Amino acid sequence: MTFAYPWVLAVFPAAVLFYLRYIGAVNQNSLGWSSVAVAQSVPLSTRQRFLWLPALVRILALAAVTVALARPQIERLTSTLERDGVAIELLVDISSSMEMRVRYGDKETSRMFVAKEVLREFIQGKEGELSGRPNDLMGMISFARYADTICPLTLSHEALAFLADQLTINDRPNEDGTAYGDATALAAARLARLEETLPEANGGKAVAGTIKSKLIILLTDGENNCGRMLPLQAAALAKEWGIRIYTISLTDPPKNQFVRVEGDESIEVARARSAAEQVLEEMASSTGGIFRRAHDFDTLKAVYREIDGLERTELRSALRRVPEEKFAWFVAAALVFLAIELILRSTWLRRIP
Repeated sequence: MTFAYPWVLAVFPAAVLFYLRYIGAVNQNSLGWSSVAVAQSVPLSTRQRFLWLPALVRILALAAVTVALARPQIERLTSTLERDGVAIELLVDISSSMEMRVRYGDKETSRMFVAKEVLREFIQGKEGELSGRPNDLMGMISFARYADTICPLTLSHEALAFLADQLTINDRPNEDGTAYGDATALAAARLARLEETLPEANGGKAVAGTIKSKLIILLTDGENNCGRMLPLQAAALAKEWGIRIYTISLTDPPKNQFVRVEGDESIEVARARSAAEQVLEEMASSTGGIFRRAHDFDTLKAVYREIDGLERTELRSALRRVPEEKFAWFVAAALVFLAIELILRSTWLRRIP
């Protein structure tokens, strides 16, 4: 056991000496009596033999209070898990083209439904497939003609997954379009100002200090056709702020082309990148990310699984000595001693005067 303030223990002898002198002064009080000869010949009773007991109990109480004020502590070795997480902004296209049908198992459903299913698994994890991101700050931005923050950066992944489930395709004709340039710029600004936006009262700066990387995952099925910020301009901002961009193009299944060569023979060649895909690829490569195509539930999940493997949280164990306070036990003991003294002085060992 160690003491935070060991010098307090030196006060105990002085306190005891002061108390004994006080007791001596009190004991000098007496009643006038003509003769004590007869009283001196009477043997001491059991009660008289224990008149010193309240003083001893008071000294024990003083000792307990002194030790409590010295703050006794026991050091314990504790293992803590420190993490260097990732801050992720998820960008999701909600334009009308996300209504198009894609394969989902043995049936077809909308691109929007498939995107929400994969996002939920990416956020919360699925056993044997995606591990989830429990140690990472994650936020979500949707976009059609305008970019909207669905969820700010948070560690409350259940809330984020719930909000992802509530995403719906834009049904306002005057707001339809694809402005992922604006959405990317908004996400980059959010990540760049991460330390300022997290509430300090909830340990925001401490959380932000453990972020090892920041990234944007952009999912779209079209080309940027509206908005104020061009995609490559937004990517340049992200690069300047040290933010990687991963871009995903959710399009129709690939249809390879056949090129006629000599005679009647022809060879099959892969489909070339469209202009929109070239922009997405340039956004990713310029910031250190990757570009991938997806065309159904399985391929989209494979892309998110690849990104999940590339951007992992670093966990490390650290041993720390943590002092455990023990003063409460001595405070309790002092109160018990004082209660015993009060009971003795008020009942069996009561003295007059």
